[in-house]
Amino acid sequence: MTMFVRSIILLVLFAGLNVTLGAQELDPTVNVNMDPLSQDQRQDVLTMATTVKSYLSSNRYTDADWEGPKIPVDITIYVNSKNGNKYTGRISVVSKRLVNNEPGTGGGLLRVFDQDWTFEWAFNPTLSYQPLRFDPFTSVLDFYMLIAIGLDMDTYEDLGGTEMYKVAQQIAQTGNALGISQFSTVYQPGQFTRMSLITELNDMRYQGLRRLYFDFHDAVDLYGKDKLKGRAELEAVIHDIAEFKKTKVTNRSVMLQAFFDAKSMEIADIFRGYKSEQLWSDLRFLDAGNTQQYEAARQDK
Repeated sequence: MTMFVRSIILLVLFAGLNVTLGAQELDPTVNVNMDPLSQDQRQDVLTMATTVKSYLSSNRYTDADWEGPKIPVDITIYVNSKNGNKYTGRISVVSKRLVNNEPGTGGGLLRVFDQDWTFEWAFNPTLSYQPLRFDPFTSVLDFYMLIAIGLDMDTYEDLGGTEMYKVAQQIAQTGNALGISQFSTVYQPGQFTRMSLITELNDMRYQGLRRLYFDFHDAVDLYGKDKLKGRAELEAVIHDIAEFKKTKVTNRSVMLQAFFDAKSMEIADIFRGYKSEQLWSDLRFLDAGNTQQYEAARQDK
């Protein structure tokens, strides 16, 4: 298919600049779970979901009008405890990549569950996008939104998400300088942290993998129009990803982990009952944690 190219993205890098013009990138759904809090402790966070949704719906992470449908992203914030205006919590972020830009279609593209988040929150706060100034709440949101946008752009244009990843890394470096553990540059090989993910996304050694993700979604778009040809293309791309892992990856890759965390169900559904031992062998090699899911799909009639 002809590659659909987003408009040229010029990223806002100026400290303190908050761009809230109309056409932007995200179609967010936000839920807040505050079950561990007492009724009195919940008062200040009762409007958190609507406040965050309004912020993400109006904030613009790029300075060009977004072409095509907005990126569906589901955010769940779990508020665990409160001490004054300081909270501990977790955040789940799931973004989808549409098939042939058709609303309501597609599978996961980013799927993360961040279990280490400490932030401050006051009743009815004013949230602003300031990528050069770290805020314990908005900077974590912005970090994941930049990655979600970058991943989406990578599927439409060769290395299209690079500028998004650069700004996300800027946030990570600022967080590291402030001693935020999830942004620390110290982590074990293959350990999934905010810093390890954004480091790989910006690593030139992984540009080949990003290009294979582009090829994967190009094949998904083809599958949406021609299932026979699309499956054949996807099988070839998955084999190329397996070859990349064999020849280019020396340690566990968090990029690969994140990709298959988001894609395993979609892949299993596409290849349900598919008769190719090479495909299933590649998937077991790439994503051993979901072997049972793939095996059930392989045996399905």
